[in-house]
Amino acid sequence: MPDSPRQNRELSDRARQDARDKVSGEGPFTGDIVLPGMLEARLLRSPHAHARIVDIDTSKAEAMDGVRLVATGRDLGPLKRTTYGNWVHDQPVICTDRVRFEGDVVAAVVAVDEVTAFRAMERIHVSYQLLPPVMDIGAALHEDAPAIFDQKHPNVPMKLGRDTRTANEPAKNVLFSYDFEDGDIDAVEAEAAHVFTDRFHFSRIGHFYMEPWICIARQLTDRIELWSCNQDPFVLRQDLSEMFGLPEGYFRVQTAYIGGGFGGKSYCKHEPLAVLLAMLANAPVRLLMTLDESMLTLSQHDGDLVLTTSVDANGRLLSRRTEIDLNGGAYADASAQVGARAAYRSSGPYRWQAYHAHSRVIRTTTIPAGSYRGMGGTQASFASESQIDMIARRIGMDPIDFRRQNLIPAGEPFKVGDSLVDTDFSEGLDRVEADLRHVAGSPDGPVVRGKGYALGLKDGGSFGRLGKATVKITTDGRVLVLCGAIEIGQGATTVITGLVADVLNVPREWVRYAAIDTDVTPFDQGTHASCATTLTGNAVWLAARKLRGEIIDMAAGELGCDATTLDLREWKIIGAGQPLDLEPFVRKKFGRFGFELSADGFVQYPKEPDAPFGAKHLYWMPHWVGVSLSVDRETGEIRIHDLVTGVDAGHTLHGGGVRGQDEGGTIVALAQTLFEEITYDEEDVLAVPTPLDYRVARASDLPEQYRSFILEQGMGPGPMGAKGVGEAGMLGVAAAVANAVEDATGVRLTSLPFTPEKVLAALDAAEE
Repeated sequence: MPDSPRQNRELSDRARQDARDKVSGEGPFTGDIVLPGMLEARLLRSPHAHARIVDIDTSKAEAMDGVRLVATGRDLGPLKRTTYGNWVHDQPVICTDRVRFEGDVVAAVVAVDEVTAFRAMERIHVSYQLLPPVMDIGAALHEDAPAIFDQKHPNVPMKLGRDTRTANEPAKNVLFSYDFEDGDIDAVEAEAAHVFTDRFHFSRIGHFYMEPWICIARQLTDRIELWSCNQDPFVLRQDLSEMFGLPEGYFRVQTAYIGGGFGGKSYCKHEPLAVLLAMLANAPVRLLMTLDESMLTLSQHDGDLVLTTSVDANGRLLSRRTEIDLNGGAYADASAQVGARAAYRSSGPYRWQAYHAHSRVIRTTTIPAGSYRGMGGTQASFASESQIDMIARRIGMDPIDFRRQNLIPAGEPFKVGDSLVDTDFSEGLDRVEADLRHVAGSPDGPVVRGKGYALGLKDGGSFGRLGKATVKITTDGRVLVLCGAIEIGQGATTVITGLVADVLNVPREWVRYAAIDTDVTPFDQGTHASCATTLTGNAVWLAARKLRGEIIDMAAGELGCDATTLDLREWKIIGAGQPLDLEPFVRKKFGRFGFELSADGFVQYPKEPDAPFGAKHLYWMPHWVGVSLSVDRETGEIRIHDLVTGVDAGHTLHGGGVRGQDEGGTIVALAQTLFEEITYDEEDVLAVPTPLDYRVARASDLPEQYRSFILEQGMGPGPMGAKGVGEAGMLGVAAAVANAVEDATGVRLTSLPFTPEKVLAALDAAEE
């Protein structure tokens, strides 16, 4: 089989492997699992943003028929470490003395059914001493602000690479700080023709996945078994091992289909609590959250970004200073990674003589923030691409031309020590500019039209990531793929099984994706950073190619011919006269019970201290956006008439999947741009406490026209030059809309979302 051109081009148009499962309802989700004697757990949450727990009276709840136990902070004995979090371990399994956001867990009820558990929660009485809430970044940084934590926590220092400094909990209410310095920025600014400073505010939204968060745990004699909707079963296994002081092999974590995650089901969440409850109850326990509870588990970071950018007299970008404060909420989760990524990515896809970035994650008494699709790239792209447009207009250049002359060309390092850019950014700009359909409006009427463009960018993978896989083929030629890429709706199973079918030359329906089980699935670092295709896909591809070679070599030995003259097709060897049917051949060679042939694939990208993130990024993920819109100057309404977006897949392995990822992410980003937001009211209470109140995109919010395109520039590190695209769709939308609004009205919007009220306020301010 050739190394680069795909043998079976139809792979990009095949149906998704999980489609029938999900449409028919047969597909396994964690919520479908029922264990004998399984109990139901429900959580009592704090109604206050910040308070001390004075007393908890659980006696009335415990006296109810059907209640097995009520757990509070007094019941954490089986745990060696009672907190969790990524890099900083600060979130309590159950609060012991203090609550830090509206939704913090103060007690858990385990009962024979859901109704009994809910009724028991109503009988728990908690006495609180209210403390001053700290609801935003400004309040948290004020010198008189109360300290949300009184002391530092167990942590894992984030050790990165060149030109970088990080610190965990460096000051009161500051969770994490990151600094990156490349070049003499003072000297460069001194020679600049222009220096511009602009401030932007990025809003907070919820993950709003349709499958509620769920975990089932049971303790057996020699192990603990879990079923969880978690994207990181092996990382979770390690966390549980450390928290309970038990060997990793003691925990068996299984993952079925996940009904959406978008980062909200990454890393450890409430699984330690589910395990604790199963231990205390000595029975299987299911911890199933409602959708509104899921919204209280994690959110995206809102934040403030200040960019200072210098440019020469010819429109060449020279330097940029980035200052970012992100609202991390009450607990760490993955905020450290987001803070570092947002700062690094704020340089955009442009050349700089000097670039300095400083970011902080600030603690507040709000919903914890963590991984969200784009992982800091959404915040970075909004600010960067907005300011790029603003600068172009200020110096009298066309925004597209300004971008073109400053882009990093393909084959040049993104920054010193980092990987080479593997995308021709100009090609996508040309395409989106040519495809956008724009009709100019009348400047005299209340409705004005404008167009805008943006080029969002993020990296894919680093930290020396690795992937592992096993491919097995049975006596009759049916294939089983074992790897740890989780199916979250992104189509990983379709792409990976399609790769194997392609290499082994068997029908797609002959290949099955094995259930993920840490006892048998090869180790995986988690389904993150759009790496399933590029990382796990490479491991699978290598395993399948190795297996194909071993099968052909085995047949060549039997036939006494050169293996290079043979081919494998639908479990037959072709090229040695009559086709050799492999099923009877295998039974003859290994006995009447047959055999199972298998091969492993392993990929690891090395750590490199000279790279800014301690390892070169695997690839670069652009998002080209063009938008044509109108603004009603009397109502403030923004209406999207035409939207064009594009991604570089490197090499398309499943066209429908690539388009679905781009278009789905784009619509979520469009909702955040125009209306979607998690907010608190003047009394520091959640203004959108349930999914019924939370405004997400509807069919009526779709643009009048929307087209997406896929570039295949073939420079990715994945199979046959493929790259991941899963997070790209979130990146360029907000800036493109802001740029189009300024084109239409002359007014610049810098604070998301762009509600009619904000539009009218900006128009009024411009008139004044």
